[in-house]
Amino acid sequence: MKGLNFELETLYFSTFRKPTSTSLMLSYLIPPFTTIRGLLSNALGLVRDDFRLQDEIKIGVSIQSFGIKSREMAKILKLKEMPGERTVEFPSSPMFKELLYGSRYIIYIGGQEEIIENIYNHLLNPKRPLYIGQSDDLVDLKINKPIEVDKIETTHLDSVVEGIIPGAVVEKIPYKFEKIDKGYKLEYKILSLFCGSISNLKQSIYCFKFAEKNIALI
Repeated sequence: MKGLNFELETLYFSTFRKPTSTSLMLSYLIPPFTTIRGLLSNALGLVRDDFRLQDEIKIGVSIQSFGIKSREMAKILKLKEMPGERTVEFPSSPMFKELLYGSRYIIYIGGQEEIIENIYNHLLNPKRPLYIGQSDDLVDLKINKPIEVDKIETTHLDSVVEGIIPGAVVEKIPYKFEKIDKGYKLEYKILSLFCGSISNLKQSIYCFKFAEKNIALI
């Protein structure tokens, strides 16, 4: 398998809104897999609702810094169509919005050589501006060249992993979209999150060797 990685740092603030939050806009601690694929899709210039990357690549996330969590008061405008009319109301309501400052991640991608090389070239020269989370949350990327990666079994990990590991932060993270009739259903993964690495796991886990790092691709 071919793999590449890139360091991702938010320039200012970022937020990865939990879709189930309403009166309080909560944020995930890491960019969801759906959000990461959105960044890659922007680089590739894919059209809206083109979900081909869901089947073409696997993704791993290594947390370098959770960042500092803060809140701001935001005024949210909600679109409301009026029955039988063309007018649209904009009811608004103030609510607290969670923000992350100083968060840093290394994103790992694995797949066939052709798609990995294509992603690498477009990250260097993206078709559209790259952001993570909100459209104005621009990012700074440090992109490394693709390498060959091998599957191994280990009790030492350098990335988030599916399942529950004692001592880690556990979050239910959006993973991919599934087509249901005329709409989409969001699939989630339960992940264990930790900053840096974790050793001496009770059970060995299959992962991929990226140079000196053991990365679980999901």
